[in-house]
Parts: sequence; C-alpha cells; structure tokens
Amino acid sequence: MPRVVGQVVQSFLGGAVIALVVTVVHAESFPWVLGVGLGVVASYLVALRLLEADRLVTIAGAVGVLVTVLVLAQRSAGGSVLIAANDAGNFWVIGVSLVAGLTSAWPNISTPVAR
Repeated sequence: MPRVVGQVVQSFLGGAVIALVVTVVHAESFPWVLGVGLGVVASYLVALRLLEADRLVTIAGAVGVLVTVLVLAQRSAGGSVLIAANDAGNFWVIGVSLVAGLTSAWPNISTPVAR
C-alpha cells in the first residue's frame, strides 16, 4: 500500500511540474511549442498508463496536470494571467483536458494473453 501511495504522489507531482513548465512557454511560437507541450503531456500520461497496471497512477498524473493548468489559468492578485484567452490559451486548456481524459480512459493492454 505505501508503494501505491508513493507512486500516486510522484505521478501527481510529475504532472504538475510538466504542466507548470509548458504553461509558462505555451504561447511562444504558437503552434509549434504548444504541439510539443501537448506531446510531452501525452507521452507522460501514456507512459504512466503503460508502465502501471493500476489506473490510479495515471489518473493522479492527469489530475496533477489539470489542477496545475486550471490554477494557472486564474487571474492572480496583481491582475496578471499566465494563460490568456486567445487561441494558444484555448488550445492549451482544451488540449490538456482531452489528452488527460483519453489517457485515463485508455484500456489496460499490458496483461499477457493466455494461450
């Protein structure tokens, strides 16, 4: 049980760090950096899904990404916003949500087939 808790915490924090970094740079060179950022998030979550038989680890990583993106999309006390309401910001928020949902719902294919 402590191993699963540790994996859940690590995947949540890993997703949060990835989302933080990509959120800061998502609007640079609009379509290219955003596409690479979505690819990094998708790769991270697919790797979690393929490496662990437990879906909880992947869901924790997806929640880490989503919570971080949604927190950073809010207006700060000074009035600044990291994710602007433009094409890049909209694609980032919607794209992350779709990637997180698809990877969390991915079927378990890591079990061997019995002959």
